[in-house]
Amino acid sequence: MSILLERKVYLDKMEKIYPLDIAQKKSIKFKNKNFFDNSLKHYRTSFGISYMLFKAYFKDDIILESKHEFKDVTFIMFNDSYSSSSIQEFDKNNEFIFKPKHYVIGKISENFESLNKYLANKKYCTHYVLFENQILDDLIINYSSKKTLYDVDGFSIKFEMPISIKQNLILEELPTLFFLEGKLQELYLESKITDLIYTTVNSIKKLHLEENIYFSSKDIKSLFKAKDILTESIANPPSLKMIAHQSAINEYKLKKGFKKLFGNTVFGFLQEYRLNEAKKILMNNEININEVSYMVGYKNVSHFSKIFKEHFGLTPAQVKKNQKKVFI
Repeated sequence: MSILLERKVYLDKMEKIYPLDIAQKKSIKFKNKNFFDNSLKHYRTSFGISYMLFKAYFKDDIILESKHEFKDVTFIMFNDSYSSSSIQEFDKNNEFIFKPKHYVIGKISENFESLNKYLANKKYCTHYVLFENQILDDLIINYSSKKTLYDVDGFSIKFEMPISIKQNLILEELPTLFFLEGKLQELYLESKITDLIYTTVNSIKKLHLEENIYFSSKDIKSLFKAKDILTESIANPPSLKMIAHQSAINEYKLKKGFKKLFGNTVFGFLQEYRLNEAKKILMNNEININEVSYMVGYKNVSHFSKIFKEHFGLTPAQVKKNQKKVFI
């Protein structure tokens, strides 16, 4: 059974750290020998954006009572943990699960009350970037999906995406920079926070463009032509640039359209086609494995045998031995 921690457990310390009205940083620890050992760091940049880092370890399943008592904000929240947490509106059952190693973007209003759930014996690390202005409104309006992922009175989430490699590198560095002293070091910390925001916004814009790319009937014909070029030259396929040129389509549309139309990347499709052709040859001809490997474009027979087994569960030699009798 979960233990409810009321706001008063945290409230006196929270007032000392948030909100910050000027550019500065603060750090506090929350300790309770029976329930938790947590810490909260808060840095407010000189340009009005706040960064917060919450680290938590709970000894029991915990429901943490919370209330956002400050200005309406837009937030980016990174669950940099291998454990999920959840939030639900106070006295209601509309729960949203924060997935491990994912980030969300949303809005929270003043006086929003919620219950935050955490599991026992799990380590939590959550990064927040808070905007007390309209800096992300255009992003939310122009690039968010039509369907809001979670929407209750005073709290909404519009995006949810996995944390990228680049975002993860920045998130790993930020806690180490928090303890640096001096104006120059703080400027560096601010640059990293800005970099995190830019990387996040840029990834969303890129995803939006990919989801909304338009393929004309001419593009579709070009994609089928690209497929034919691959299947007709498996022993020595042209480069991606050459395939695009021969098919009269740009490389970007070739890569995105090929995956959308045929369910695989260009060279992922090529590998699968090569292996299927190799299997047919092995099952229906007396050609040796070395020759088959070269025929389908693999110069290294050992490499060919390895990926063949990974794909079919049998080696080329086993298929050859059971020629015309193997069912895969």
